[in-house]
Amino acid sequence: MARYEAAGGFRVAAMHFDGERLGPWARLCGARKGGALSLNAVRFRNKSPVRPLDVFLAPVEAAAPKPPQNENFRVAERPRWRKVGIYPRELLGDLCSSPLVLWSDKTSTKAGSFDRVLAPEAQELDSSLMLIELDRYVVDVTRRPASDKNVVRVRFSHLEREYRLLLCEDVMRRRYARYSVGAYEIRRPTAACITLGPPGKQGRIKRVAALIPLED
Repeated sequence: MARYEAAGGFRVAAMHFDGERLGPWARLCGARKGGALSLNAVRFRNKSPVRPLDVFLAPVEAAAPKPPQNENFRVAERPRWRKVGIYPRELLGDLCSSPLVLWSDKTSTKAGSFDRVLAPEAQELDSSLMLIELDRYVVDVTRRPASDKNVVRVRFSHLEREYRLLLCEDVMRRRYARYSVGAYEIRRPTAACITLGPPGKQGRIKRVAALIPLED
């Protein structure tokens, strides 16, 4: 469902699939510090990268829940993962949910909107991944003065509340980071994979792990 950048490397947000039905979420993490997976680890045997909707086999070693990231599974980087198919795009919309809030909507970071869950609230949660449907969204490209690099965030409305979350899907983030500073509106039905990150100084931060068009 999503290959995204996280501290020290990458994570993959996926769903269990038995060939007929999709099961619960699984965040695939590595054995490195912080659960990082290397770039090579998130490529298949033919060196192509893991992409949204890919169906694949991965060598799971053990469940590694760290509340509220109860979906975490530790996977080996060898043998390489094996792609076995592609999930039908036309069925993706059926997987989207419509929660009343994205875990908690009480606080924001300085640069985001409703993008933070404080530690006490996070301890009460039992999930950290969700898939929601967007009719439209706006990609905000801003400049970070300290590093002189562009930062990419996604602005969207969900149940009449406007969110502004950091984009961490690596391919799209790098592409938009090359754009000029500005706001880019995308009018296209899209499934957005939202992840709630690990603990940090500002609590747990919501990020956009993938934006997957619902139509070709």
